[in-house]
Amino acid sequence: MSNLKKLSRASVVRLELYLEVLEQMQKEGRTHVTSAEIGEYAGLAPVKIRQDLFGLGTDGKPRVGYDVSDLAQLIRNAFDMDRAKSACLVGFGNLGRALAGSNIWSKAGFRLAAVFDRDPNVIGLEALEDVQVKSINEIFGVIKSEEIETGIITVPASAAQDTANHLVNAGVRSIWNFAPIKISAPENIVVENQSLAWGLITLSYRMKLAM
Repeated sequence: MSNLKKLSRASVVRLELYLEVLEQMQKEGRTHVTSAEIGEYAGLAPVKIRQDLFGLGTDGKPRVGYDVSDLAQLIRNAFDMDRAKSACLVGFGNLGRALAGSNIWSKAGFRLAAVFDRDPNVIGLEALEDVQVKSINEIFGVIKSEEIETGIITVPASAAQDTANHLVNAGVRSIWNFAPIKISAPENIVVENQSLAWGLITLSYRMKLAM
């Protein structure tokens, strides 16, 4: 994990892309790959790829490149993807339901262990196999008993900060925030804000550039 802290956010995003390329190559039976070949898949210059991979502590062999399996595992280790980390989701509306039912959790090394809401109409519903929606009032006990490290916020903006406070007080180490508002948290809490609106705005801008 110490290596990961030295990487820029842009490098982390690129490494995620490299991992997708490497996993596809593993499925195809490839054993070695060069930075130029990764660049063809990722649409990036080989020198940038070599810089990113050197930041992880590895450099390819001349004319041979990188061992596909070893490099994929190096990235997975840097991102702590092979350690099962328990997470909970707060807010079982449309977005919460979509996230709960997606296959993103195990791929990134997470296990969705609990789902919470305050609406009595959804409490008790099955969010996914073996996980029923619980009342927000149970959040403290469940986070402790399930050793939950990460909380995902999919509530309206007006409830986001209170939800974040509950998660922090219950003992989570990180928060993935989908509410359209910036939340405040202690410095020791990792917060990742995911703005769907900004993603669309960025897409609109890039579309304009391509016209």
